[in-house]
Amino acid sequence: MSLLNAPPGTPLRLSGTAYERGRAQATLCPDQADFVRTAVATRLAATRDALAMPQVQALIHGQREYTERHYPAILEEMQGIGDGFGISVDTLFEYLHCAIASDLAGMAERVPEGCTSFAAAHAELGAIVVKNRDYRPEHIPIQRVFHHADSAWNGREMICVGSLGSPGNFSSGINSDGLAITDTNSRAADHGVGMHRYFLLTWILVHCGTVAEALDAIRGMKHTGGGLLVLGDAGGTVAAVELGHRHVGIETRDHGWIGRANHFVTPPMTSANLRTPANDAADCNSDRRHATLQNLLSQRGASLDPPGAAAIAAYHGEQGGEHFCRHGGADLGHTISCSVYATRPPSLAFTNGNPCTPDWREHSFQSRRLA
Repeated sequence: MSLLNAPPGTPLRLSGTAYERGRAQATLCPDQADFVRTAVATRLAATRDALAMPQVQALIHGQREYTERHYPAILEEMQGIGDGFGISVDTLFEYLHCAIASDLAGMAERVPEGCTSFAAAHAELGAIVVKNRDYRPEHIPIQRVFHHADSAWNGREMICVGSLGSPGNFSSGINSDGLAITDTNSRAADHGVGMHRYFLLTWILVHCGTVAEALDAIRGMKHTGGGLLVLGDAGGTVAAVELGHRHVGIETRDHGWIGRANHFVTPPMTSANLRTPANDAADCNSDRRHATLQNLLSQRGASLDPPGAAAIAAYHGEQGGEHFCRHGGADLGHTISCSVYATRPPSLAFTNGNPCTPDWREHSFQSRRLA
């Protein structure tokens, strides 16, 4: 069953050990090296003052030690990426902590990271999990769909949307068990040493097959804090997770729908929202998008199918409320892609650009086996 009557897509196929999969990014896309280095350098330059703060450097040092103990494979993948693109692992590690550094410094984001994500149970497709990726324009040329396979995963594979220069699942993805996971940014006042959400997104798809397994793992970890996850599995269970260092907020449903913008809404986490005058416009925009999303899902969530989900992702406020499909310019954000996952059987319908002008491609594990 094609999700959106889309032709098959061609993901970037990364196979082998963690290092080999990381190194393959540059091997397969040698013409993108300058774009990758520019994206890393631009982000580091914008966050330079925050990164230089002693408390930020102390946290990053603690993060490196934690990751070496608890998730060395992600560092091995980063080593391969760095060797391929000519960037040190230390630089990549710092780059992946820029958002946390911004939170700790209370600095205004030049380009607020957004994203809107939701999930709904579906009688035939398990769950539909959707993400509008609202991200930095320098990631447009390096955005890819990746297909990861590693013999250490005992046959499990994953299809992810992310960026060259970043490891594993850097934005959203699904594994061959039918567990899908997305993230959206949420600025937090609750950070500490623990599992970085960028690394957690990959860890979950490698180690878990259901939402229940993922939530058990999340509850058992210390987290760095910041960000939101939306999950769905082949059984139709959906969940949202709000990540803090001291607390985690979880909302889960075995039917129905769930959705998030860019702030915490569960009781354990509302006090951890980082609200500053410099980011008031972005905060208010997230409030409006969240309210509009809840309204649309309450109207359509019970019978939501992939085309209907794509229509919500492409919403421009036709019935009132805030729009999700964002075009940059005067807008606070820029939607650089849309992903619609179905979990049974696992597949991804992806458009590399705004969902209102889609050029959809479908990616599945079955298509790999038939290739």
